[in-house]
Amino acid sequence: MQSPLGLMVGVLVGAYAVLVAALVGSFINLAADRVPRGESVVRPRSRCRSCGRVLNIVDLIPVAGYLIRRGRCATCGVQIGASSPLIEGLCALAMLMAISLLGLARGAAAGFGAVALIGAIWVGTSVARAPIRRGGSRLG
Repeated sequence: MQSPLGLMVGVLVGAYAVLVAALVGSFINLAADRVPRGESVVRPRSRCRSCGRVLNIVDLIPVAGYLIRRGRCATCGVQIGASSPLIEGLCALAMLMAISLLGLARGAAAGFGAVALIGAIWVGTSVARAPIRRGGSRLG
């Protein structure tokens, strides 16, 4: 039997792992958007493709930022694709399910493996759908 403090710590660590998985999902979206165009995944900061506004902290909150902004840019109102919160939520759900089924340590490991698989599939699909550039390569 686990102590109440141990149980609370386990819940907090599990919630943290789910949050990190959602943040990784946000990065997966960034990579799926930039890698096919040969852009850096580090710089420049994330911005609206339509008006160029640099995204702020509210815009970058996984799933919630999309809901707060109602799926649109706060400045120009252009619609943001529904795949962004979908991938973030899927990553968080994969982590939550893995921890629920396997316990904290094994579940977190399996959850991050599932998130990595989601990322590989999503970015790979984005690269495969990208138009081939003049040099004969999808990546430049």
